[in-house]
Amino acid sequence: MNEEEQQESPSTEAESASAEVVNWEEKAEGYRNDYLRALADIENLRKRHEKQMEDARNYAVDRFARELLPVIDSLELALASPVEDAESIALLRQGLENTLTLFAQALGKAGIAPIEMGEGRFDPHLHQAIAMVETEGDANRVLAVHQKGYLMHDRLLRPSMVSVSKATKAAE
Repeated sequence: MNEEEQQESPSTEAESASAEVVNWEEKAEGYRNDYLRALADIENLRKRHEKQMEDARNYAVDRFARELLPVIDSLELALASPVEDAESIALLRQGLENTLTLFAQALGKAGIAPIEMGEGRFDPHLHQAIAMVETEGDANRVLAVHQKGYLMHDRLLRPSMVSVSKATKAAE
């Protein structure tokens, strides 16, 4: 190697090292931009999720409320109708029965149903005993339902208020 080649060699090495530094800086800037975009995407996703959750909380009963609007209309019509004679009272009663049917259908569409008595046995998961009555026969039978209970799908909304039989003292 002559002197010229030796002199060119360090400058070429410096230029290639400088090019590598520039290349690494460009890559680092690219990674930084990707990172910032990912952060922005995550923030947008979080905000969208919060909005969806808020909408779900605020409008969860929208469909159910729409089902109840005909019930309200029917009750308003019943209150607006004049009640003067027995025929009017019979029509009012029929209208109220129809309204109750509409209401039960709306509840049914929302998955809400009254608790069925089945065998008439007391079930502490579905019933709340408000009275114990001595009777002949089996104990823990439901004798009377004072207030209906309701289930929403498989969850208890309100227990049935019931009177329950207990064995007579002679049977004990």
